[in-house]
Amino acid sequence: MKDILQLFDLYYYSINPYSFVPLMVACVAILIFYFLFCLDKYSDLNRSLGTVALSCAIWLTGISLMLNASLYRVAFFWSHIMYLGIVLTPVTLFHLSSVIAQRQTRQRIVVIILFGLALLTFLGETYFFQGMQMLSFGPYPLVGSLGGQSFIDRGGGIFYFIVLCYLLSFINFISTLLKSPDPAAKSKIRFFMAAFLAFLLSYSDLLISYVSVNNIIFDALAMTSIVILGFMIGTLFFVFRQEILAAKEHAVKLQSELEKKTLEISNIVGELRATQLKLLETGKVSAVASLSAGILHQISQPITAIHGFVKFIKKEMKPEETFYRPICLMEEQSQYLKEMLEDLMELIRHREIKKESINVNSCINRAMNLLTDELRIRRVNWDLFLDNKLPMVHADSVHLQQVFMNVVINAIQALSTLPRGSNRYLKITSEFNPYKNQVILSFQDTGPGLPPEDQKQVFEPFFSTKTKGAGIGLALCKDLIAEHRGTIEVVSTLGEGANFIIKLPSAAAVDPANLGVQKI
Repeated sequence: MKDILQLFDLYYYSINPYSFVPLMVACVAILIFYFLFCLDKYSDLNRSLGTVALSCAIWLTGISLMLNASLYRVAFFWSHIMYLGIVLTPVTLFHLSSVIAQRQTRQRIVVIILFGLALLTFLGETYFFQGMQMLSFGPYPLVGSLGGQSFIDRGGGIFYFIVLCYLLSFINFISTLLKSPDPAAKSKIRFFMAAFLAFLLSYSDLLISYVSVNNIIFDALAMTSIVILGFMIGTLFFVFRQEILAAKEHAVKLQSELEKKTLEISNIVGELRATQLKLLETGKVSAVASLSAGILHQISQPITAIHGFVKFIKKEMKPEETFYRPICLMEEQSQYLKEMLEDLMELIRHREIKKESINVNSCINRAMNLLTDELRIRRVNWDLFLDNKLPMVHADSVHLQQVFMNVVINAIQALSTLPRGSNRYLKITSEFNPYKNQVILSFQDTGPGLPPEDQKQVFEPFFSTKTKGAGIGLALCKDLIAEHRGTIEVVSTLGEGANFIIKLPSAAAVDPANLGVQKI
């Protein structure tokens, strides 16, 4: 008990100027240990660097207090602490190398064994040092049996222990350096290899046990403190650099995630707006459907009566009579009107439509055959430029024919507003875009064209550029084309005509789940 109390009695200590440098470096090492712990106590690298700093602090504190001790027993105790730090330091350096090489889990048992061997310094004083000697700068322990009687003696246990720890550390570094493909990881390993090599100079104070020249002894003590300080500061700057790089990488990652989330929000807002517009359009179409149902009901009755009357007249006439052919045409047209009205009524009632593989050119030809007389009466010249190699499309031929007739009738009405003698011409083309798997139909006229503000509203229900128009036809056309997963748009220049472009997906581009019978 008395010996323990002597360790804390200032009477047994004196001020030794040689102890100032080791003591200050020991304080710096403790501060670095505390800083690394506070920076990130869960980081394996920080914890391993912290244990190196703590073992160095034990080493240098033992040297400083041993040099200041004026009593043999007190100096002898602190010499144990000094040697404990000397042997713990290479063990913690090996542990640091296993963390850098990411082998700490596999090499945990090796680290424990090395720690156990390091703690043997307290088992017996004669194994490591036999006693104390008084030198010009203060007391210093005499080397024991495991220290070897000369620096090159093969029996130097501490020397071999340090060499073993360093050898295992460099095996970790070199094997990881050869296997790692990452340039940043290789740079990190090279830094620590150089730091470990430089740290070897810190063991120069062991020369004191073998060399008695005072200037060499003083240089050895100073070099030990300076090297440890340099190692601590260098590794601290390395940790700072790693933290800065990690912060930059995290900032870049956050920026990327922010841009990604911003894009997602933008897409969601776009989808919400599109959904809102679709709901508004659905409401308009519903209103159109309700109004159209009443109109169609009123029209269907006189059309049915006209058809029956024309059919009766045809039966009473002979084929060679003058008006037989016009009567036949009237019967055909009235029959078409009757069927079209029935189709529209079923469309408004959400009837099922049957999609099948059809040739769009055939639908265009049928529509134009029914409108030939109208085109001739209105003095409209027209040409068909249809691609004979168009792929098939999955559609309802009746509805497509209705769309084509509606677009052509709109073109005829627009051309009829031109002054007499003007060029009244309608050009209808069909082609295939293999890159988008689309059949593209064009209805281009030389009419008066549409102003930009009308182009945006031409497919809206109840909008019409004609004084007598109801504004329903093109809105229904857009709805029917949309049901076929296509688009319709108008390109026009005021005074130079209009071009209605219809794009339909080819049969190869249509999902098989969308084929067959569908509700509209």
